[in-house]
Amino acid sequence: MTIRLLMLLFTLNFIAITSVTAMEFKQAYAPISVGKITTFIPIERAPDAPVYVSVQPSDAGDKLVWSAVDSAKFYFIEQYINGKWEMVNANYQGTQYTLPKSASGVYRVTACDEYGCAKAKQQNRVVSEPLAVKAFYTNRSQVDDYQRVSLSWEISGAATVSITRYEQGRKVESWLNINPSRGTLTSNVRSLADFRLVAKDFNGETIARKLRIATLPENPVKLQGAKGKYTQPLFHSGLDIVSRSMLVKHGSVYFSTHDGQLMRYSAEKQNGAAVEWKKSWSLKLDGVVNNAPVMKADKLLFSVSLRNGTGKMCRVNASTGGEKECTEIKSSALIASPLIIKSASKSTESLFSRAVSFVSRPSSQLIEGVYLFRRDGVVEILDPNDMHKEIRTFGIPDFRNEVVSTPILISDPDNNFEEHFIVEDGLDVIGVEAPKHTLQQSSSIVEAAREWFNGNEVQNESEQSSDTLKVLWRKRL
Repeated sequence: MTIRLLMLLFTLNFIAITSVTAMEFKQAYAPISVGKITTFIPIERAPDAPVYVSVQPSDAGDKLVWSAVDSAKFYFIEQYINGKWEMVNANYQGTQYTLPKSASGVYRVTACDEYGCAKAKQQNRVVSEPLAVKAFYTNRSQVDDYQRVSLSWEISGAATVSITRYEQGRKVESWLNINPSRGTLTSNVRSLADFRLVAKDFNGETIARKLRIATLPENPVKLQGAKGKYTQPLFHSGLDIVSRSMLVKHGSVYFSTHDGQLMRYSAEKQNGAAVEWKKSWSLKLDGVVNNAPVMKADKLLFSVSLRNGTGKMCRVNASTGGEKECTEIKSSALIASPLIIKSASKSTESLFSRAVSFVSRPSSQLIEGVYLFRRDGVVEILDPNDMHKEIRTFGIPDFRNEVVSTPILISDPDNNFEEHFIVEDGLDVIGVEAPKHTLQQSSSIVEAAREWFNGNEVQNESEQSSDTLKVLWRKRL
Protein backbone atom coordinates (compact mmCIF):
# COMPACT_ATOMS: atom_id res chain seq x y z
CA MET A 1 0.00 0.00 0.00
CA THR A 2 1.38 3.35 -1.02
CA ILE A 3 1.38 6.07 1.65
CA ARG A 4 1.42 9.61 0.31
CA LEU A 5 2.31 12.43 2.68
CA LEU A 6 0.82 15.70 1.41
CA MET A 7 2.06 18.74 3.33
CA LEU A 8 -1.22 20.65 2.85
CA LEU A 9 -2.07 22.65 5.93
CA PHE A 10 -5.53 22.46 7.48
CA THR A 11 -6.05 24.78 10.41
CA LEU A 12 -8.27 24.82 13.48
CA ASN A 13 -8.35 27.60 16.05
CA PHE A 14 -7.16 26.75 19.53
CA ILE A 15 -5.48 28.42 22.49
CA ALA A 16 -1.77 27.83 23.20
CA ILE A 17 0.05 29.21 26.21
CA THR A 18 3.72 29.90 25.41
CA SER A 19 6.59 30.28 27.88
CA VAL A 20 6.90 33.96 27.02
CA THR A 21 3.33 35.17 27.09
CA ALA A 22 -0.20 33.95 26.50
CA MET A 23 -0.91 34.05 22.75
CA GLU A 24 -3.69 32.68 20.58
CA PHE A 25 -2.40 30.42 17.80
CA LYS A 26 -3.90 28.07 15.24
CA GLN A 27 -3.25 24.36 15.21
CA ALA A 28 -1.61 23.09 12.02
CA TYR A 29 -2.73 19.76 10.56
CA ALA A 30 -1.27 17.57 7.81
CA PRO A 31 -3.32 15.04 5.83
CA ILE A 32 -2.18 11.41 5.72
CA SER A 33 -3.76 9.42 2.87
CA VAL A 34 -3.85 5.63 3.01
CA GLY A 35 -5.72 4.30 0.02
CA LYS A 36 -9.03 6.13 -0.08
CA ILE A 37 -8.89 7.14 3.58
CA THR A 38 -7.45 10.52 4.55
CA THR A 39 -6.64 11.32 8.16
CA PHE A 40 -5.58 14.71 9.49
CA ILE A 41 -2.97 14.68 12.22
CA PRO A 42 -1.77 17.67 14.26
CA ILE A 43 1.76 18.86 13.53
CA GLU A 44 4.04 21.50 14.96
CA ARG A 45 4.87 24.33 12.65
CA ALA A 46 6.73 27.59 13.23
CA PRO A 47 8.60 30.10 11.08
CA ASP A 48 12.37 30.18 10.83
CA ALA A 49 14.42 32.31 13.21
CA PRO A 50 16.03 35.52 11.90
CA VAL A 51 19.50 34.85 10.50
CA TYR A 52 21.10 38.10 11.68
CA VAL A 53 20.16 40.29 14.65
CA SER A 54 22.27 43.46 14.61
CA VAL A 55 22.66 46.23 17.17
CA GLN A 56 24.07 49.72 16.67
CA PRO A 57 24.64 51.60 19.95
CA SER A 58 24.15 55.38 19.89
CA ASP A 59 23.69 58.29 22.28
CA ALA A 60 19.95 58.18 21.65
CA GLY A 61 19.67 54.45 22.37
CA ASP A 62 20.27 51.10 20.74
CA LYS A 63 19.02 50.51 17.20
CA LEU A 64 18.02 46.90 16.65
CA VAL A 65 17.68 45.48 13.10
CA TRP A 66 17.08 41.85 12.12
CA SER A 67 16.73 39.94 8.86
CA ALA A 68 13.12 39.49 7.82
CA VAL A 69 11.51 36.04 7.99
CA ASP A 70 9.17 35.41 5.04
CA SER A 71 6.41 33.61 6.92
CA ALA A 72 6.59 35.65 10.14
CA LYS A 73 3.53 37.74 11.04
CA PHE A 74 5.03 39.45 14.08
CA TYR A 75 8.05 39.37 16.40
CA PHE A 76 8.77 39.28 20.13
CA ILE A 77 11.52 41.67 21.28
CA GLU A 78 13.18 40.96 24.63
CA GLN A 79 16.08 42.37 26.66
CA TYR A 80 18.24 40.63 29.24
CA ILE A 81 17.98 42.24 32.69
CA ASN A 82 19.11 40.91 36.07
CA GLY A 83 19.71 37.40 34.81
CA LYS A 84 16.46 36.91 32.93
CA TRP A 85 14.74 37.87 29.67
CA GLU A 86 12.05 40.54 29.89
CA MET A 87 9.54 41.40 27.19
CA VAL A 88 9.95 44.75 25.38
CA ASN A 89 7.30 44.28 22.68
CA ALA A 90 5.15 41.16 22.20
CA ASN A 91 3.54 42.03 18.88
CA TYR A 92 5.94 43.99 16.67
CA GLN A 93 5.46 43.79 12.91
CA GLY A 94 8.58 45.53 11.58
CA THR A 95 12.22 44.48 11.37
CA GLN A 96 13.88 47.41 13.16
CA TYR A 97 13.32 48.78 16.63
CA THR A 98 14.93 51.55 18.71
CA LEU A 99 15.40 50.95 22.42
CA PRO A 100 16.04 53.70 24.98
CA LYS A 101 19.52 54.46 26.26
CA SER A 102 18.52 52.89 29.57
CA ALA A 103 18.02 49.48 27.93
CA SER A 104 20.29 46.58 28.85
CA GLY A 105 22.23 46.32 25.57
CA VAL A 106 21.58 42.57 25.21
CA TYR A 107 18.57 41.59 23.12
CA ARG A 108 16.89 38.75 21.29
CA VAL A 109 14.14 38.51 18.67
CA THR A 110 11.57 35.74 18.15
CA ALA A 111 9.69 35.28 14.86
CA CYS A 112 6.06 34.14 15.12
CA ASP A 113 3.16 33.38 12.80
CA GLU A 114 -0.39 32.17 13.38
CA TYR A 115 0.85 28.64 14.18
CA GLY A 116 3.55 29.39 16.74
CA CYS A 117 6.99 30.88 17.31
CA ALA A 118 10.51 29.99 16.30
CA LYS A 119 13.41 29.66 18.70
CA ALA A 120 14.55 33.08 19.93
CA LYS A 121 17.57 34.55 18.14
CA GLN A 122 19.98 36.55 20.28
CA GLN A 123 21.90 39.45 18.75
CA ASN A 124 24.96 38.25 16.81
CA ARG A 125 26.33 41.53 15.45
CA VAL A 126 27.30 44.85 17.08
CA VAL A 127 28.00 47.56 14.49
CA SER A 128 29.64 50.93 15.09
CA GLU A 129 31.21 51.89 11.74
CA PRO A 130 29.59 54.16 9.12
CA LEU A 131 28.08 52.48 6.06
CA ALA A 132 30.63 51.78 3.31
CA VAL A 133 30.88 49.21 0.51
CA LYS A 134 34.58 48.35 0.59
CA ALA A 135 34.44 45.74 -2.17
CA PHE A 136 31.94 44.10 -4.53
CA TYR A 137 33.64 41.96 -7.13
CA THR A 138 33.50 38.78 -9.17
CA ASN A 139 36.04 36.08 -9.86
CA ARG A 140 35.70 36.63 -13.63
CA SER A 141 34.02 38.98 -16.10
CA GLN A 142 32.20 36.12 -17.81
CA VAL A 143 30.82 32.79 -16.64
CA ASP A 144 32.82 29.56 -16.68
CA ASP A 145 32.07 26.54 -18.86
CA TYR A 146 29.22 25.56 -16.50
CA GLN A 147 27.56 29.01 -16.68
CA ARG A 148 28.60 29.80 -13.09
CA VAL A 149 30.07 32.91 -11.54
CA SER A 150 31.11 33.77 -7.98
CA LEU A 151 30.41 37.13 -6.33
CA SER A 152 32.11 38.46 -3.20
CA TRP A 153 31.53 41.51 -1.04
CA GLU A 154 33.01 43.32 1.96
CA ILE A 155 30.93 45.97 3.73
CA SER A 156 31.11 47.92 6.98
CA GLY A 157 28.31 49.58 8.94
CA ALA A 158 25.44 47.72 7.23
CA ALA A 159 22.30 46.50 8.97
CA THR A 160 21.12 44.44 5.99
CA VAL A 161 22.56 43.54 2.58
CA SER A 162 20.80 42.05 -0.43
CA ILE A 163 21.85 41.05 -3.95
CA THR A 164 19.48 40.75 -6.91
CA ARG A 165 20.22 39.26 -10.34
CA TYR A 166 18.64 40.82 -13.43
CA GLU A 167 18.69 39.32 -16.92
CA GLN A 168 17.39 41.38 -19.85
CA GLY A 169 16.01 43.90 -17.37
CA ARG A 170 13.94 41.29 -15.53
CA LYS A 171 14.46 40.27 -11.90
CA VAL A 172 15.49 36.62 -11.89
CA GLU A 173 16.83 35.81 -8.43
CA SER A 174 17.33 37.53 -5.07
CA TRP A 175 19.45 36.85 -1.98
CA LEU A 176 17.90 38.80 0.90
CA ASN A 177 19.44 37.47 4.12
CA ILE A 178 23.11 37.41 3.20
CA ASN A 179 25.98 38.24 5.56
CA PRO A 180 25.96 42.03 6.12
CA SER A 181 29.76 42.14 6.54
CA ARG A 182 31.35 39.86 3.95
CA GLY A 183 30.68 36.73 1.97
CA THR A 184 30.68 34.88 -1.35
CA LEU A 185 27.86 33.34 -3.38
CA THR A 186 27.70 31.40 -6.64
CA SER A 187 25.05 31.91 -9.31
CA ASN A 188 24.20 30.40 -12.68
CA VAL A 189 23.85 32.95 -15.46
CA ARG A 190 21.99 32.20 -18.70
CA SER A 191 22.35 35.55 -20.47
CA LEU A 192 23.95 38.95 -19.94
CA ALA A 193 23.27 39.59 -16.25
CA ASP A 194 23.43 42.51 -13.83
CA PHE A 195 23.98 41.85 -10.14
CA ARG A 196 22.82 44.72 -7.91
CA LEU A 197 23.99 44.90 -4.31
CA VAL A 198 22.06 47.11 -1.87
CA ALA A 199 23.47 47.81 1.59
CA LYS A 200 21.22 49.54 4.14
CA ASP A 201 22.35 51.14 7.39
CA PHE A 202 20.45 51.44 10.68
CA ASN A 203 18.83 54.73 9.60
CA GLY A 204 17.44 53.32 6.35
CA GLU A 205 20.07 54.98 4.13
CA THR A 206 21.27 52.78 1.25
CA ILE A 207 24.30 52.34 -0.99
CA ALA A 208 23.98 50.35 -4.24
CA ARG A 209 26.64 48.76 -6.45
CA LYS A 210 26.28 46.85 -9.74
CA LEU A 211 28.30 44.20 -11.57
CA ARG A 212 27.69 43.01 -15.13
CA ILE A 213 28.54 39.43 -16.12
CA ALA A 214 28.64 38.12 -19.68
CA THR A 215 28.02 34.57 -20.86
CA LEU A 216 30.36 32.62 -23.09
CA PRO A 217 29.78 33.38 -26.79
CA GLU A 218 28.27 30.57 -28.84
CA ASN A 219 31.02 30.81 -31.46
CA PRO A 220 34.01 32.31 -29.66
CA VAL A 221 36.62 34.03 -31.78
CA LYS A 222 40.07 34.43 -30.30
CA LEU A 223 41.78 37.65 -31.32
CA GLN A 224 45.55 37.29 -31.60
CA GLY A 225 46.43 40.98 -31.62
CA ALA A 226 49.33 42.46 -33.54
CA LYS A 227 52.71 40.72 -33.40
CA GLY A 228 55.44 43.33 -33.56
CA LYS A 229 59.20 43.12 -33.91
CA TYR A 230 59.72 43.21 -30.15
CA THR A 231 59.96 40.15 -27.93
CA GLN A 232 56.47 39.05 -26.85
CA PRO A 233 57.02 35.80 -24.92
CA LEU A 234 53.36 35.40 -23.88
CA PHE A 235 51.80 36.35 -27.24
CA HIS A 236 50.46 32.87 -28.03
CA SER A 237 49.78 31.76 -24.45
CA GLY A 238 46.07 32.67 -24.37
CA LEU A 239 46.39 33.46 -20.65
CA ASP A 240 44.35 36.09 -18.79
CA ILE A 241 47.38 37.83 -17.28
CA VAL A 242 47.37 40.36 -14.45
CA SER A 243 49.47 42.98 -16.22
CA ARG A 244 50.88 44.56 -13.04
CA SER A 245 52.14 41.20 -11.80
CA MET A 246 54.92 40.70 -14.38
CA LEU A 247 58.51 40.35 -13.17
CA VAL A 248 61.41 39.83 -15.60
CA LYS A 249 64.46 38.34 -13.89
CA HIS A 250 67.45 36.30 -15.05
CA GLY A 251 65.98 35.47 -18.46
CA SER A 252 62.60 34.41 -17.08
CA VAL A 253 59.18 36.03 -16.82
CA TYR A 254 57.12 35.57 -13.64
CA PHE A 255 53.45 36.59 -13.65
CA SER A 256 49.99 35.75 -12.31
CA THR A 257 46.61 35.21 -13.98
CA HIS A 258 43.13 36.32 -12.97
CA ASP A 259 42.08 32.72 -12.27
CA GLY A 260 44.64 32.42 -9.46
CA GLN A 261 47.78 30.96 -11.04
CA LEU A 262 51.41 32.00 -10.62
CA MET A 263 53.68 31.07 -13.54
CA ARG A 264 57.24 31.16 -14.78
CA TYR A 265 58.07 31.26 -18.49
CA SER A 266 61.66 30.75 -19.66
CA ALA A 267 63.36 31.06 -23.02
CA GLU A 268 64.93 28.28 -25.02
CA LYS A 269 68.01 29.73 -26.66
CA GLN A 270 70.07 28.98 -29.74
CA ASN A 271 73.40 30.74 -30.19
CA GLY A 272 72.52 32.98 -27.26
CA ALA A 273 69.23 34.17 -28.78
CA ALA A 274 65.77 33.27 -27.47
CA VAL A 275 63.91 31.21 -30.04
CA GLU A 276 60.94 29.96 -28.01
CA TRP A 277 59.33 30.72 -24.65
CA LYS A 278 57.86 27.85 -22.66
CA LYS A 279 56.20 27.41 -19.30
CA SER A 280 58.70 26.27 -16.67
CA TRP A 281 56.17 25.84 -13.87
CA SER A 282 52.74 26.96 -12.70
CA LEU A 283 51.33 27.13 -9.19
CA LYS A 284 47.60 27.13 -8.39
CA LEU A 285 46.77 29.60 -5.60
CA ASP A 286 43.66 30.17 -3.49
CA GLY A 287 43.67 33.86 -4.43
CA VAL A 288 45.15 36.34 -6.89
CA VAL A 289 48.59 38.00 -7.04
CA ASN A 290 47.87 41.60 -8.02
CA ASN A 291 51.39 43.08 -8.15
CA ALA A 292 54.80 41.87 -9.28
CA PRO A 293 56.57 39.42 -6.94
CA VAL A 294 59.99 40.25 -5.48
CA MET A 295 63.12 38.13 -5.63
CA LYS A 296 65.34 37.38 -2.63
CA ALA A 297 68.21 34.99 -3.38
CA ASP A 298 66.49 31.90 -4.83
CA LYS A 299 63.08 32.73 -3.36
CA LEU A 300 60.10 34.46 -4.97
CA LEU A 301 57.98 36.47 -2.50
CA PHE A 302 54.44 37.59 -3.34
CA SER A 303 51.17 38.74 -1.77
CA VAL A 304 47.96 36.76 -2.29
CA SER A 305 44.59 38.52 -2.10
CA LEU A 306 41.76 36.17 -1.14
CA ARG A 307 38.14 36.53 -2.22
CA ASN A 308 36.83 36.97 1.32
CA GLY A 309 38.73 40.24 1.77
CA THR A 310 41.72 38.75 3.60
CA GLY A 311 45.24 38.00 2.38
CA LYS A 312 48.60 36.40 3.05
CA MET A 313 52.21 36.49 1.89
CA CYS A 314 53.88 33.43 0.37
CA ARG A 315 57.26 32.45 -1.01
CA VAL A 316 58.37 29.67 -3.32
CA ASN A 317 61.55 28.46 -4.96
CA ALA A 318 61.97 30.70 -8.00
CA SER A 319 63.49 27.93 -10.11
CA THR A 320 61.02 25.13 -9.41
CA GLY A 321 57.89 26.76 -7.97
CA GLY A 322 58.12 24.34 -5.03
CA GLU A 323 58.86 24.73 -1.31
CA LYS A 324 55.78 26.91 -0.89
CA GLU A 325 55.45 28.60 2.49
CA CYS A 326 52.86 31.19 3.55
CA THR A 327 52.13 33.42 6.51
CA GLU A 328 48.95 33.12 8.50
CA ILE A 329 45.85 34.77 6.99
CA LYS A 330 45.78 38.53 7.55
CA SER A 331 42.50 40.25 8.45
CA SER A 332 42.88 42.64 5.50
CA ALA A 333 43.63 41.95 1.85
CA LEU A 334 47.25 42.10 0.65
CA ILE A 335 47.27 43.67 -2.80
CA ALA A 336 50.65 45.43 -2.70
CA SER A 337 53.74 43.25 -3.02
CA PRO A 338 56.03 42.81 -0.01
CA LEU A 339 59.11 45.01 0.33
CA ILE A 340 62.42 43.63 1.57
CA ILE A 341 64.20 46.35 3.58
CA LYS A 342 67.86 45.97 4.49
CA SER A 343 69.98 48.81 5.85
CA ALA A 344 73.21 49.82 4.15
CA SER A 345 76.17 47.76 5.38
CA LYS A 346 78.63 49.44 7.74
CA SER A 347 81.49 47.10 6.80
CA THR A 348 82.79 49.39 4.07
CA GLU A 349 82.74 52.49 6.25
CA SER A 350 86.23 53.99 6.48
CA LEU A 351 88.24 54.53 9.65
CA PHE A 352 88.09 58.26 8.98
CA SER A 353 84.28 58.12 8.79
CA ARG A 354 84.21 56.39 12.17
CA ALA A 355 86.72 58.78 13.61
CA VAL A 356 84.81 61.95 12.74
CA SER A 357 81.98 60.71 14.98
CA PHE A 358 84.18 60.38 18.08
CA VAL A 359 81.86 62.79 19.86
CA SER A 360 78.88 60.70 21.01
CA ARG A 361 75.84 61.40 18.86
CA PRO A 362 72.70 59.35 18.10
CA SER A 363 71.98 58.08 14.61
CA SER A 364 69.20 55.92 13.17
CA GLN A 365 68.80 52.89 10.97
CA LEU A 366 65.83 51.46 9.12
CA ILE A 367 64.13 48.52 10.79
CA GLU A 368 65.10 45.57 8.63
CA GLY A 369 62.59 42.96 7.55
CA VAL A 370 59.88 42.06 5.07
CA TYR A 371 57.29 44.85 4.97
CA LEU A 372 53.66 43.97 4.29
CA PHE A 373 51.44 46.92 3.33
CA ARG A 374 47.91 45.73 4.05
CA ARG A 375 44.98 47.12 2.10
CA ASP A 376 43.61 48.83 5.24
CA GLY A 377 46.82 50.86 5.66
CA VAL A 378 48.43 48.76 8.40
CA VAL A 379 52.15 48.00 7.92
CA GLU A 380 53.51 44.71 9.30
CA ILE A 381 57.24 43.96 9.48
CA LEU A 382 58.17 40.26 9.43
CA ASP A 383 61.46 38.56 10.22
CA PRO A 384 63.11 37.80 6.83
CA ASN A 385 64.34 34.46 8.20
CA ASP A 386 61.04 33.46 9.82
CA MET A 387 57.97 34.75 8.03
CA HIS A 388 55.75 33.67 10.94
CA LYS A 389 57.58 36.02 13.33
CA GLU A 390 56.26 39.58 13.44
CA ILE A 391 58.80 42.27 14.38
CA ARG A 392 56.57 45.35 14.54
CA THR A 393 53.20 46.64 13.35
CA PHE A 394 52.46 50.26 12.45
CA GLY A 395 49.38 52.19 11.43
CA ILE A 396 49.13 55.24 9.17
CA PRO A 397 46.42 57.41 10.80
CA ASP A 398 46.37 59.98 7.98
CA PHE A 399 45.91 57.34 5.26
CA ARG A 400 42.52 57.99 3.61
CA ASN A 401 41.94 55.21 1.07
CA GLU A 402 43.37 51.73 0.46
CA VAL A 403 46.84 50.43 -0.41
CA VAL A 404 46.50 48.82 -3.84
CA SER A 405 49.95 49.57 -5.36
CA THR A 406 53.35 48.54 -4.06
CA PRO A 407 55.01 51.45 -2.20
CA ILE A 408 58.53 52.65 -3.05
CA LEU A 409 61.27 53.28 -0.49
CA ILE A 410 63.21 56.52 -1.00
CA SER A 411 66.55 56.01 0.74
CA ASP A 412 69.53 58.30 1.27
CA PRO A 413 72.71 56.73 2.71
CA ASP A 414 74.19 60.22 3.26
CA ASN A 415 71.24 61.26 5.45
CA ASN A 416 70.57 64.43 3.47
CA PHE A 417 66.82 63.86 3.87
CA GLU A 418 64.53 61.63 5.87
CA GLU A 419 64.05 58.18 4.36
CA HIS A 420 60.41 57.50 3.56
CA PHE A 421 57.97 55.47 1.51
CA ILE A 422 56.02 56.84 -1.45
CA VAL A 423 52.48 55.44 -1.31
CA GLU A 424 49.46 55.97 -3.56
CA ASP A 425 46.47 57.17 -1.51
CA GLY A 426 43.53 57.35 -3.91
CA LEU A 427 44.25 60.29 -6.22
CA ASP A 428 47.07 61.49 -3.96
CA VAL A 429 50.69 60.48 -3.60
CA ILE A 430 51.97 60.66 -0.03
CA GLY A 431 55.32 60.37 1.70
CA VAL A 432 55.19 58.12 4.77
CA GLU A 433 58.04 58.01 7.28
CA ALA A 434 60.06 54.80 7.39
CA PRO A 435 60.32 53.21 10.87
CA LYS A 436 63.81 53.18 12.38
CA HIS A 437 66.00 51.98 15.22
CA THR A 438 67.86 54.62 17.20
CA LEU A 439 71.55 53.72 17.50
CA GLN A 440 74.18 54.98 19.92
CA GLN A 441 77.53 55.11 18.15
CA SER A 442 81.06 54.84 19.57
CA SER A 443 82.01 57.59 21.98
CA SER A 444 85.69 57.98 21.14
CA ILE A 445 88.10 57.87 18.26
CA VAL A 446 89.93 55.00 19.99
CA GLU A 447 86.77 52.89 20.21
CA ALA A 448 85.96 53.71 16.61
CA ALA A 449 89.38 52.48 15.51
CA ARG A 450 89.12 49.32 17.63
CA GLU A 451 85.72 48.45 16.16
CA TRP A 452 86.87 49.16 12.62
CA PHE A 453 89.93 46.86 12.93
CA ASN A 454 87.86 44.15 14.62
CA GLY A 455 85.23 44.35 11.89
CA ASN A 456 82.27 44.89 14.23
CA GLU A 457 80.31 47.68 15.77
CA VAL A 458 78.98 47.79 19.32
CA GLN A 459 75.72 49.72 19.43
CA ASN A 460 72.75 50.08 21.72
CA GLU A 461 69.47 49.95 19.86
CA SER A 462 66.09 51.32 20.85
CA GLU A 463 62.92 50.77 18.87
CA GLN A 464 60.76 53.56 17.52
CA SER A 465 58.34 54.06 20.40
CA SER A 466 55.29 55.12 18.39
CA ASP A 467 53.06 52.56 16.68
CA THR A 468 52.07 55.04 13.98
CA LEU A 469 53.85 56.36 10.90
CA LYS A 470 53.52 60.02 10.00
CA VAL A 471 52.51 61.29 6.57
CA LEU A 472 55.35 63.69 5.73
CA TRP A 473 53.81 65.20 2.60
CA ARG A 474 50.84 64.81 0.26
CA LYS A 475 50.47 65.74 -3.44
CA ARG A 476 47.50 65.34 -5.76
CA LEU A 477 48.15 63.40 -8.98
